[in-house]
Amino acid sequence: MDQDNKRYILKKLMQDALGEEERTALNERDAVKTQMLSQWNNAPDAAYIDRADSMRIWHRIRQSIWDNVSVKRYLFYKVYSVAASVLLLLAVGGMAYYLGEKDNIPVYVVTSGIQNMQSVSLPDGTVVQLGPGSKLTYPAAFTGKTREIHLDGQAFFDIHKNPHKPFIVHTSEMEVQALGTAFEVFDYDIESKSETVLLNGKVKIGINNSKGDRAEFILSPNEKMVYDQQADSAYVLTVDADKYTSWRKQKIVSFENEKLSMIIPRLEQWYGRKIMCQQDLADKYRFTFKVRDESLERILFMMGESSPLKYQKTSNGNYVLVLK
Repeated sequence: MDQDNKRYILKKLMQDALGEEERTALNERDAVKTQMLSQWNNAPDAAYIDRADSMRIWHRIRQSIWDNVSVKRYLFYKVYSVAASVLLLLAVGGMAYYLGEKDNIPVYVVTSGIQNMQSVSLPDGTVVQLGPGSKLTYPAAFTGKTREIHLDGQAFFDIHKNPHKPFIVHTSEMEVQALGTAFEVFDYDIESKSETVLLNGKVKIGINNSKGDRAEFILSPNEKMVYDQQADSAYVLTVDADKYTSWRKQKIVSFENEKLSMIIPRLEQWYGRKIMCQQDLADKYRFTFKVRDESLERILFMMGESSPLKYQKTSNGNYVLVLK
């Protein structure tokens, strides 16, 4: 690959614009394979419980290059292999890979990329639908008294019933325990709010607040628990859980009379861009729409057509919603 072609591929890589054939060709290059192997060999054993946000890492890499017009040419090649390996983990089609072993049991990770949803069948028969930009870590077998997995992101769980072995979802802020249950968890490490929505069955949610105190909630069907880290508060709301989690069936992002405060973090994960809005405005306005193949700017424009809001694009490619 000549130098000009390298720069062309790298530029498209940084802009999430690689085509399927280009991505496949890149992933097959010896340099990329070597870099991935090196990162794997140098990764600490504690990676199983590491909650480092790969989405945040990816955007830092991209912004450190494209936001600085004075970056020297050598930096492009210095980050080439790192960016390529990150892309493998955040590929549009998602990725599953072997992470290592914990207590002699193989551990696997499944990731979903931007504008992508993944379906995962766990060893016990539980089916998980991963939302965009999410990461699920689970063992090859549930050998203990519980079935425990780790989630960073959004997922809908259809739990295989086993009353003798509780199913527990660990996130950065919550511990959600279920028996035979269908529920959604929304808890991205970079977001300030965490949610659990119960479709059927029963779940127990444990939260450790900033003071180290533990609070527990037991949800009934059609209830949603929200934990606000900034306010250090948690509360339960009544919702239509089937509509709220309809994305799991349609495989698209959809909203029905939802507050902008709920919509924004989901659009951010779908498009991989930050959307800023004053809290009072985000709590005031509601919208109903579905996201198919529209651009984020098109979505924000249409929201402005039905409200007194307008969007502004920032210098680093993110967006701000303000009053017209």
